[in-house]
Amino acid sequence: MKNTALIIYALLLCFISCGKQARQIEFSGLTMGTTYNIKIVPSKATTSSIKLIKQKVDSVLISINYQMSTYLFDSEITQFNNHESTVSFPISNDFTFVVERALYWSELTDGAFDITLVPLLYLWGFGPGQASELGDVFPEESTVQKRRTHMGYEKLTTNKYYLQKKDPYIKIDLNAIAKGFGVDAVYSFLESIGMNNIMVEIGGEVRTKGKNRKNEPWMIAVETPDLESTGNKITRWAVHLENKAMATSGDYRNYYEIDGVRYSHEIDPRTGYPAQTGVASATVIATNCMDADALATALIIMGTESGLQLVEKLDDVEAFLILREGNDNYRTIKSSGMKISTL
Repeated sequence: MKNTALIIYALLLCFISCGKQARQIEFSGLTMGTTYNIKIVPSKATTSSIKLIKQKVDSVLISINYQMSTYLFDSEITQFNNHESTVSFPISNDFTFVVERALYWSELTDGAFDITLVPLLYLWGFGPGQASELGDVFPEESTVQKRRTHMGYEKLTTNKYYLQKKDPYIKIDLNAIAKGFGVDAVYSFLESIGMNNIMVEIGGEVRTKGKNRKNEPWMIAVETPDLESTGNKITRWAVHLENKAMATSGDYRNYYEIDGVRYSHEIDPRTGYPAQTGVASATVIATNCMDADALATALIIMGTESGLQLVEKLDDVEAFLILREGNDNYRTIKSSGMKISTL
């Protein structure tokens, strides 16, 4: 009888555990030229409709896209870029907030992060609508420097309702920070409707709260750079992300090679050339995803030494870098407080 009771008790525990796991809500979609994925472990009292939650999430993301997408001809950012004037341009509150945060990171990274690098993106073949190809002509130094004359984060000023150019030909691109803001916006919405166990991911940028369906911290994998161009994506590390955000930027996601040299979309605004720091991937942990997104990009451009020096000075920020050593070798380095597991 005792053995029978133990078996029944074990089955009940299994049934309860399986029931808890089965309560995870998950849905996905398309946004910002990539995909999003949402996971929610609702409380027993939750009565919210999955369909309605997804509709609201899509609504939040559509709104952000119409503010910050350079691929939409009538978006707020496209209209601002086409506004070739030093007269103040009216913008929405969210747009102002993202631009101001971008300018904050520009100052903190001494210009390694700069949303005014649009002329260089087009020059190197990474502009909106381009095929990430340079073509037959490598840019001359004089051409590169000429493009830089209509750049500079210091040529932008903001207030609560307006954005103003000091150079009428300044154009901006928010791709290195907008996804992170989108994650934060969806996260805030889910919090507002009482969701306490959530994982929000857009194009690899993530923010979590609470626990997963196993009642454990959310585990987020870190992708290994495709160093041999085999097309295979491998994960060898993971982070237990507890009420934090994580973003990864890499030179392997959008690049081309000429004479064995890799030219990435991670362009250094200070030189005009694609970054050649040897940092293949930068993963940043921060309290919000917008900051993690911007800093991950900056670390690729800043390189190991100055990048990690900055991270060590920041509160609640950690980083994990994957460095290239030859064509098919790499090593890793992390900030002092970064906790990462090997899979």
